[in-house]
Amino acid sequence: MIRFLLIPLFMACSEPEPVAPPPAPPVQQAALDPKVARAVELAQAVTTSPAGGAEAALAAKQGSREELEGLLYEIAADPTLTDAYAKAMGR
Repeated sequence: MIRFLLIPLFMACSEPEPVAPPPAPPVQQAALDPKVARAVELAQAVTTSPAGGAEAALAAKQGSREELEGLLYEIAADPTLTDAYAKAMGR
């Protein structure tokens, strides 16, 4: 009788653990429009800079507040560029 109780226990212990599937290969994203790429570069520099360090962060990327502002206005005028910028910024 006890043999019948132990058999399922041994069977449950001997099952191999499921193996996680291999990670999916990275998806090739279409190249960003140069305006979007530059705006993302500058915007990320500003957002990761310490408080009050936006101008220095822009200067480190050879950019300016005026350049970033102009790029953002151009991107906002084009829905395709707007979507690309939002995706690139993780929004």
